[in-house]
Amino acid sequence: MKTKFKSILKDVLVGGGIGCAVIVPGISGGTIALITGAFKKIVDAVDKLFSKLFWKNLLILLPFGIGAILAVAGLYFPITLAFEHCMLAIVCLFAGFMVGSVPSVTDNIKGGKLKATNIIGLVVGFVVVILFGVLSLLFNLDKQVQGMFDSNPIYLYIILLIVGMISSMGLIVPGFSGSMLLMVIGFYDKILALVKGMKTDFGWSFLRLLTFAVGVAVGFVIFSKLMKYMFEKHPRTTNCVVLGFLVGSIIAIFVNSQMFAYFGYYASYSKLNNLDYVLSPIFSLLGLAGSLAIYFYSKKQAKKLENA
Repeated sequence: MKTKFKSILKDVLVGGGIGCAVIVPGISGGTIALITGAFKKIVDAVDKLFSKLFWKNLLILLPFGIGAILAVAGLYFPITLAFEHCMLAIVCLFAGFMVGSVPSVTDNIKGGKLKATNIIGLVVGFVVVILFGVLSLLFNLDKQVQGMFDSNPIYLYIILLIVGMISSMGLIVPGFSGSMLLMVIGFYDKILALVKGMKTDFGWSFLRLLTFAVGVAVGFVIFSKLMKYMFEKHPRTTNCVVLGFLVGSIIAIFVNSQMFAYFGYYASYSKLNNLDYVLSPIFSLLGLAGSLAIYFYSKKQAKKLENA
């Protein structure tokens, strides 16, 4: 009974880490699951969810879900406040976390010479993420998305559904941050604002949030099955793509229309936000230290299991 309780508590904590990926740009839920050893357990449960073993697999996923919900609820207001007052420092925190996550992925690539398919996967993963950032700058997506939210066209809900599906990759695809992608394409702060928006305009805000949530749920199931297949059939190439995602994200989180709009906002004042510049290097190191701590702890736990 005690062992089972510890296992459930661990799953809740891992779910909390995955929940952080929902709201914190730069953190990949898939990476958290991978370095804590919960990745296979989650994708197997999702893969068998729509079968005769529905209730059994739902109970396996429940602790992860509870942890994720608690993390999102607990982080919503701090993250919203931080983005309003020291966005650069918070982004540096996320970047530090991503840098510290690199060893957890490279460990899965070590051993033997890389094949051409592995290198192509690495380059494709890197280029895709960088393109998101560059295109968001070229088309000024932050401003375009704000215009859609203001005018409320019907196609906004189709876009929210698709964006939700794509952002769900961050929950299950190691190295890929769904919330970071939302930030890059200009949806991040708009999605966060929907919670506050329900106080003044409940109907439209709730409908938008629900549409996005449905997209996330559908995408989570689809990408869980895809990741299960890819890691079983093409593990090394998949890890190379993941590494490309991760390294590309470290650049894209700074190079996007929302970050450039933020710098432009402060440049319009004679005195820059000094708090950001003081905290940024400190937060970078904190993110790096936190990520590496999780990595080394997971390696230690894995060795214990091997020697048991």
